[in-house]
This record gives sequence, structure tokens and C-alpha cells, in this order.
Amino acid sequence: MTRQAVTKHLRVMEKSGLVRCTRRGRESIWQLDQVRMDEIRSYLDLISQQWDDALKRLRSFIEEP
Repeated sequence: MTRQAVTKHLRVMEKSGLVRCTRRGRESIWQLDQVRMDEIRSYLDLISQQWDDALKRLRSFIEEP
């Protein structure tokens, strides 16, 4: 993966609030925003549970005699 590709991905993540960038001279220092990552993880866990529940209902409906 090229440096430009990595930078592009980091900029997208920065816009979404997942990472922060600070400049130190010529260097860019990237940091993960753990609070934001935890928020996203909670949201994805909720969506995952909703899908699991929906699939269980579908299975129950299909397997009814």
C-alpha cells in the first residue's frame, strides 16, 4: 500500500472522527479516538443483535409445521 493510499484512508477516518492528526514539524502524528471507537462498537453490537433477532424470527417462521 502506498503512502498516499494510507494518508487518504487516514483522512477519511479523520473526517468520521475515528482518528486525530497533529503536526510536529514535518511529521504527522495520528491517534485513535478510543471514545469514538467505543461508541461505534456499541452501535455495531446493537445492529448485530437486531439482525440476530430478525434471523431467529425468520428461522422460526420458516420451520413452523
